[in-house]
Amino acid sequence: MERVLYIFWLCLLCVGCSPSGQTPPTEIVFETTVTEETTETTTIDEIASQIDEMSLEDKVGQMLIVDVGELDTDFVSGSFDAKVHNAGGYILFDDDIRGVADTQALTAKLRQISDIPPFIAVDEEGGAVSRIGRSGAVADYSVPSARSMAENGTVGENYAKIAKTLAAMGFNMDFAPDADVDTNPDNPIIGSRAFSTDAQTAGENVVIAMNALRDNGVIPVVKHFPGHGDTATDSHVGTAVLRHDRQRLDSVELVPFKKAIENGAEVIMVGHIKVPALSDSDRPATLDPDIITGLLRGELGYDGVVVTDAMNMGAVTVYGMEDSIKYAVDAGADMLLMPPDTGKAYDALLAMAENGDISRDRIDESVYRILKLKKKLRRDNRRDNK
Repeated sequence: MERVLYIFWLCLLCVGCSPSGQTPPTEIVFETTVTEETTETTTIDEIASQIDEMSLEDKVGQMLIVDVGELDTDFVSGSFDAKVHNAGGYILFDDDIRGVADTQALTAKLRQISDIPPFIAVDEEGGAVSRIGRSGAVADYSVPSARSMAENGTVGENYAKIAKTLAAMGFNMDFAPDADVDTNPDNPIIGSRAFSTDAQTAGENVVIAMNALRDNGVIPVVKHFPGHGDTATDSHVGTAVLRHDRQRLDSVELVPFKKAIENGAEVIMVGHIKVPALSDSDRPATLDPDIITGLLRGELGYDGVVVTDAMNMGAVTVYGMEDSIKYAVDAGADMLLMPPDTGKAYDALLAMAENGDISRDRIDESVYRILKLKKKLRRDNRRDNK
């Protein structure tokens, strides 16, 4: 049976309804007739064709998630101009969230200046990691920690609350849920951010949280692969090491991530964690092809978007910005979160792509995954809003 498939490829990507008082963006519609059986193939062909027509500059821009706080009032950071370079996404922190109306206006502006709709993200886990709660932008907003949610059986309702709040403010991505298993009471960074000390329980609640976010128009980002729960160092300031053997990793740390992948995880964040049992490279997972390409993509069969943890963290800045960017992309990362200097990072990645230090095919592979997810998000939100 034939149906008409409307392709909104150059339209702005928005979450939910437009902010109050704003006119919805004009959509450019391309119309074609396809059968149900050929829909997926047609979508794939459209993405491949779009990539063929993109400039290398735009492709490189799609691989960056930029800290909004680094941009000036004209959305510029050094040589990086958000109005020109089409960042793949943006992340906001407490200081960027100054009220519901102001945040709606900011996220709308980020969509407006982008030829390719951006991901607009925030860290909103509840508990200690609550950018919305700490900003004070939403009156009477409070969400308990992941551990408290799991213990009280309220993961679904709390993550639905998170998603609805984010969507109303213009966000379409949440760097949550945390899929770590909290097995080390001396861990300085995870603790109650993890749903449980038990791998199966943690995994089950990760899936509940993922579905609650998705059902309300927000992309979940499952983190911190391959597991940050039994480390003794905060990777913001130094190198975290996961010292268990492969058998233990398979039975504990990797369990929640496997469940997330089995349930269609769209984005997985790789952590700055060294895992000697998985690689001899002595680099953190973010920069290690054995862990991203070998384990995550090869053994676990994951083909969604891989985003790094923040590239301005101490565990990777020791490698230098250019080397850490090259290592991450070569390892299989699709998006680089918060490089320490957006303008210099953009220039460095572009230069490496131009001179062949990073292959054009490798760039296209990442851009394909990114654009495919953006198309899915737009399609899902249109269906949900009917």
